[in-house]
Parts: sequence; structure tokens; C-alpha cells
Amino acid sequence: MDVKTKSRVIVMATILSLSLLAAGCGSTSTTSSSSPSGGTSNGKLIIGYEADATSLDPGQVTDINSGQVLNQMYDTLVQYNSQGQLIPDLATSWSSSPNHLQYTFTLRKGVRFSNGDPLTPASVVYSFERMLNPQNPGYKYGPYPFGAFFYGDISNVTADGNDKVIFSLKQPEASFLQSLTVLTGAIVDPKVALQDGKTFSLHGAGTGPYMLESWQRGQQLVLKPNPYYWGPKPQLSKVVFVPIVQSSERATDLESGSVNMVVNPAPVDLSQIRAAGDVVQMQAGPHIWWIGMNLLQAPFSSVKVRQALNYAINRTAITKNILYGTGIPADQPLSPDQMGYNPHVNPYHYNPQKAKQLLAEAGYPNGFTATLLVPTSGSGMQNPVSMATAIQGELAQIGVKINIEQIDWGTFLNKIAEGAKAANLQMWELSWMDSAVDPSLVLNPLLASSSWPPGFNTGFYKDPRVDALLQEAELTPSDSERAKLYQEAEALINHDAPWIFVDHAKAVVAYSPSVKGFHLNPTFPFYINLRGVSMK
Repeated sequence: MDVKTKSRVIVMATILSLSLLAAGCGSTSTTSSSSPSGGTSNGKLIIGYEADATSLDPGQVTDINSGQVLNQMYDTLVQYNSQGQLIPDLATSWSSSPNHLQYTFTLRKGVRFSNGDPLTPASVVYSFERMLNPQNPGYKYGPYPFGAFFYGDISNVTADGNDKVIFSLKQPEASFLQSLTVLTGAIVDPKVALQDGKTFSLHGAGTGPYMLESWQRGQQLVLKPNPYYWGPKPQLSKVVFVPIVQSSERATDLESGSVNMVVNPAPVDLSQIRAAGDVVQMQAGPHIWWIGMNLLQAPFSSVKVRQALNYAINRTAITKNILYGTGIPADQPLSPDQMGYNPHVNPYHYNPQKAKQLLAEAGYPNGFTATLLVPTSGSGMQNPVSMATAIQGELAQIGVKINIEQIDWGTFLNKIAEGAKAANLQMWELSWMDSAVDPSLVLNPLLASSSWPPGFNTGFYKDPRVDALLQEAELTPSDSERAKLYQEAEALINHDAPWIFVDHAKAVVAYSPSVKGFHLNPTFPFYINLRGVSMK
């Protein structure tokens, strides 16, 4: 497997951890400053998160834990507000040409990086060109695994005067503005990035409210206020990220007071956390957890078999008894709050008798035996072993015997990267998180036939009608028209059942009552945003 393929897989399972920077939460202020704002702070916030960050270069990050840190250090040109609308961030305004092949952005005045360097059009040009153009001096400091994935349709980026940047596209791309909200598109300081080269990933340099103070790998990463931040003054004196791998330990540490906030504590611990007087915020987002199937081989090549398996799964019981309410049942790839979600598709309510009937019609009246590949952990994978065990039991009720093969996360990703055919897979668990919050970045990579392995369509799903709808939607500028096209595609995908749809995860953050001003953004809740957060 080449480097590019490996990188794409890492993306996949991490949910694509590209993330939405700054998700909403009030950073639309027009406040600007060209001088240090001075110290402010009324407290240190200690956060227990799932694993240590891997890099502080947003162009290189593929994991959600790094994103939790970088979301505090960087800004993007545009972002989402809590209503899911695109709003200004480092760009105060933008426009597109009539043919949607050129976008012009006007940059916010007076913005500086954390070392005082000014944000200029050249900063934006460098941030994108380093990922896309081998001739750019920063290209050799990659790889940038999501660069082409999100920005492959950019032909060039140019500066226009002192405050404008022009993006030229190879073809119209309806999701272009949405793709600029993800962490990969965060603007870095070109002077620092070029000066530090490969070591830039150890400290980074952005325009966000916080900057790196120190990083002891595997122990703690400390942020301090960026004195040049252009928005409302940061309210925390320090932010300390502590990796706590075991979810049960995160809850224990919160209760003991050794941390003030934890990300994704074990669902079974939530009632105990609430009983102890701590606060729990929970918010569904653009996520899907499913079981993939090898559609090139029997019995999964039969749509009746795939539909039968969907009827055999009790999603309500799984989300209630295993996930303790941290997921909602799924019947299609897009989550309910996403553009293109179709509320009128077959919900595949739990119906073992219907499942048995379909199996018999497909020629499997006595069921069959298959192997389900299960990672023991993994970003976005919720509770993979317990969920697999429950599904194994439910499928047994219709005569389908499932052998569970547990493997570590890294090995699992390598097998998924090969595709079902090359890796000789029958069934596997997987999840996807849409950090750009656009249906094209769920359906195109996962279910378009153009994304067959080494792309992300691991199970080799192909429906020419779906392909045509996805292509038309990508070239359609109107959101309302796009939504109709995606809803039509969702109906076809729901009928074809290329996956066993299971659930859409909710982001969960628990914290001490001493933490004030924290909110999960409804549009993309999986990254915490500390803008406006303080300690009592």
C-alpha cells in the first residue's frame, strides 16, 4: 500500500478528522487589534481527551484528538454558525464568478499570527499551495493527506492587492465554501512554517485565541492565550490537554477534580457523572456507524439479503442499552440534520420475521455464516466490540452465524484500505464523520462507484442512478436543488442497503460546574470550541 492510500484510510476511520474549525460560538466579532491584548485570564482549564495529539500542523492532521487542540489555535476563512450557516472568519466577505469557477475573498483587517506576524493574502496562498503544488517550497514538508481530498478542484490561489485572495477552480464545486471550514484549510504563518520545516508540526503558528506553551508527548499539552488574537480576549490563563485513553478513567478523573472537562466519557458513566453534580452536554452530529459488506460476493450481492440484515438489527436496543443514549438509530448514511437527509425512506424497523422471509426469498432459508471484522477501539467507532456482540446475537435469531474477528485499530485500517476484495473481507464495522458538514463529502467518497478501492467505497457499491445524482448535485449551485437530488440518492441507497445502517453518534462532553460559557455547536459538535469559555 502506498503512502497516499494509507493516508486515505487513516482519514476514513478517524472520521475524517478534518475538522471544522471554530464551529460557531460567537467568533464573528469584528474586533481587531494589531497589538498584544495583554494577560487576562481567570483560570486554568484541564481537559481529559481520548489520546494525545499527533501534530500541530492543520494540513497534516487526520485525527480528531489533534483537532481538539488545533481548533483553539487556528482560524479558517469561513466557518459555520450554530444554525449551520456559513459566516465570516478570517474572510469578512466573498463572492463567486457567474460560472462558479472563481471565488474572491476579502480578508479581515488587522489579524496577526501568534508571534505578531500579519495575516496577508500571501499567507492564504501559501496555506493552500503547500498542499497542492509540488513546486511550492512548503510542499516537501508534507504529506498533507486531506489536501487533495478537500481541495483537489483548486487550479490555483492568487493574491489580489493587500486584502483579497482569489481561488480558481478546475470545475464548479457546490461544496467548495463548505470545504473551507475544515481544519485542513486553516491558515498557517508561512514564515514560521518555512523556517521550521518538518518541525512546524511540533508547535504550529495560527491566528486562533490560544497558542502552544509546552508539549510533553503522551503526558500533557499546554496552550496559553494568543496575545494578538483578533477576536474577543481569551478568558483562560491556560488550557491543559491530558490524554486519558480509558474512557472510564476520564469519568473518574472528572469526579476526583484532577481534570475539569472530559471528552467522550464512557456512556455507562454518564448517570454517575450527573449524580456527582457535573454537567453533561450531548449533541448529535454528522456521523454514521455502519457494517459494511462485500457486495461483489454472495450472499451480500443479493439486495434481499442486505435488506434482511437491516430488518434483523434492533437499533433502538443498541442505542439504548449499549450506547446509553449517545447515538440515534440510522436508516441512511446522512444524519437527520444534514442537507439531503430523507425522512421518508424505509426505516428498517426491527422485524426478524420479515428478515427471515427475505432471506428465504433470496435462497438462504437456513441463513449463512460470515466473518465480521471488528476493531478493538478507534476514533468515531463508539463501542465497537459490544456493538458487534449485540449484532451477532440479533443475526443469530434469523439463522445468520457471525464469527467476530477482533484486531487492533492500525491493522484494521490497513485491511479496510485494501478494500473488501483484496483483503478478503465479508463484513466489517466502520464510521464516518463529516467535518465539512456537506452531503457530498459523505456520499461521494463512500458510495460513488468512482470511489471503489483504493477509494473509500470499500464494499464496491455501484448504482448508476446514484452516481448520476451525486454528480449532478456537485455541479448544482442551489442548496435547495442539491437537497432534492441528495434525498433522491438517499432513497435509492436506503433501498439498496449496501450497509447495515446502525446509528449516528452524539458528541459528549462532561465538565465541572466551574466551567462557564461552554457550548457544543449543533452543526458540528465533535470538536470542542473554547472561545468564550472561562473558569469561575
